[in-house]
Amino acid sequence: MFVTKNLYQNDDQWKNTALGNSKETIGSWGCLLTSVTMLLNGIGYNETPVTVNDKMKKAGGFQGALFIPSVLPYVWANCVYKDMQNCETTPAPISYIDAAVAAGKPVILQVDWNKQQGLQTHFVLVKEKKGNDYSIYDPYKYGGDAPDKEVLLTTRYKYNGAKLATEISAVLWFENYSIAQPEPPKQTKLPLPAEKFVVFAAEDDLALRAEGSVTGYLWKRLMKNTELISLETKAQAQAKVGKQGQWIQVQDPTGQQGFVAAWYVSDKKVSASSSGTPATSPTPSTSPTPSTSPSPSKSPSPAPVPAGALALYPTTQITLRTKPVVATDNIIRYINATEQLISLETAEQAIPKVGVQNQW
Repeated sequence: MFVTKNLYQNDDQWKNTALGNSKETIGSWGCLLTSVTMLLNGIGYNETPVTVNDKMKKAGGFQGALFIPSVLPYVWANCVYKDMQNCETTPAPISYIDAAVAAGKPVILQVDWNKQQGLQTHFVLVKEKKGNDYSIYDPYKYGGDAPDKEVLLTTRYKYNGAKLATEISAVLWFENYSIAQPEPPKQTKLPLPAEKFVVFAAEDDLALRAEGSVTGYLWKRLMKNTELISLETKAQAQAKVGKQGQWIQVQDPTGQQGFVAAWYVSDKKVSASSSGTPATSPTPSTSPTPSTSPSPSKSPSPAPVPAGALALYPTTQITLRTKPVVATDNIIRYINATEQLISLETAEQAIPKVGVQNQW
């Protein structure tokens, strides 16, 4: 079961608020925004659709009215958007949804909200499995709805056979580190040096931490080319830029101070030509237009697991990539410190690499 409080996009408090960078409103198009707000509150945050709307706008999380879930971890470090799986033309992966929900993981589903021809997209957050149905947190409040009233998916959304496998047209997968976040450390704000020295995030997902270590408390993640003011002298910081194992104490544009890995920063902005394009966002709709949801990427055939395979556990969040190169276009998903990994290399090959910089 995923536990949170039901919020409604058409609540009088925010239904007329402009959604993202558009003239649409939260009340008419804000189903995904509101579902994500409920998700965030369920993993330990305290947000409303208005606060999430504002923070995502500042982070570049909208294209017009379209909400871009891949931006979420840049604002809420405890929330990881993994993928959107399209299942308009194939049965929904019910067993995988069941497993995620049983583990208390947040799952958002895309459904068809009325019987007109074509797909009128609407997003709901799964609460728990109930028999052959899902109890849901529906972000749109219909007559008689209340936070304590149970709503079943195929009872309310039943225009494509009234079965889960056909009513669900897409699945948005998420991950989070823990329901209870660690207590942030106390921080003393440092004055800016007299001589200003600026560095830039050379990659997306640059971690800003409370101390110069990969195990340091994670304040936030930064986008490529974020401007950071060094809190160290120019000579100290300049000597570290690009160096493995070095950390630079900095201040970000919001005034947040912390440490960044020096090998992931540059003293110049990274060329825009090397930037990845933002992930396609799910498309909300209030009219009978076909969905433009992206198709899931095809995965390569898995390699065989060697005899006596070695189990590994990350010491902090890590990134699973398609190849052993740090780049924005090869990210598969983020892996948290509670997940077990199985080495596809022999133990003799893997053990000497564990904890060693530049090894994969």
